Amino acid sequence: MGVRQLVEGGFSTGVSAYYQMRRNATILRDEGGYNLAASQMNPVIFEEFVGLLLDREVPAVVWEPFAGPVERSPLLDFASNVGVALISQTLNPVDERILAADSTIVGPGREIGGMLFHPPYYGSSSISSDKRDVVACADKETYLNRLGCVVGQAESCMARGGLVCSVARDYRIGGKRVHLDLWMLEMFEGGGYSLMDVWTSEPDVVLILRRRRCHSK
Repeated sequence: MGVRQLVEGGFSTGVSAYYQMRRNATILRDEGGYNLAASQMNPVIFEEFVGLLLDREVPAVVWEPFAGPVERSPLLDFASNVGVALISQTLNPVDERILAADSTIVGPGREIGGMLFHPPYYGSSSISSDKRDVVACADKETYLNRLGCVVGQAESCMARGGLVCSVARDYRIGGKRVHLDLWMLEMFEGGGYSLMDVWTSEPDVVLILRRRRCHSK
């Protein structure tokens, strides 16, 4: 049973199941070559996610709605080498292979087998001066609504049985704890996904979720 809602005084009972999976989570190897301060994630997360997709009967196509202003995307390099189509989007790309798009209103435009969901973290310092950046949201509700728009863009394109790789963490802002991992879990479970697995790559937690429902053609 998964997280359905946050309740006053604590979380719903499904959190215990999630935390049990987290305690037994696979710890991913870390080969470096990325910058957490620049909102980059461990590239091994994507490599392992691609491995899962290639073992499933889904299109070898991944949508990355928050690619960020990386100079050269190692994820695009890896995807090209293994024959996976990676559709990377960000507001103001530096790597010319990344599409300039606001993923809250522009989706992948084709059927996808997976989505790599690694948005700017709530309350973090903006790495962009663009007012459309989700990290500019003033409150949690607006932030989650904007992320929900991105999930909605994937809704009509995600293949049955498709997977989401959601990268988040549990952290503090001004002394207040932000359960971003639980926020993501609630959002995706409410959107028709089931939690399959949990990985860790400190300080991030990786949620692997499977699509339960199929979109209407």
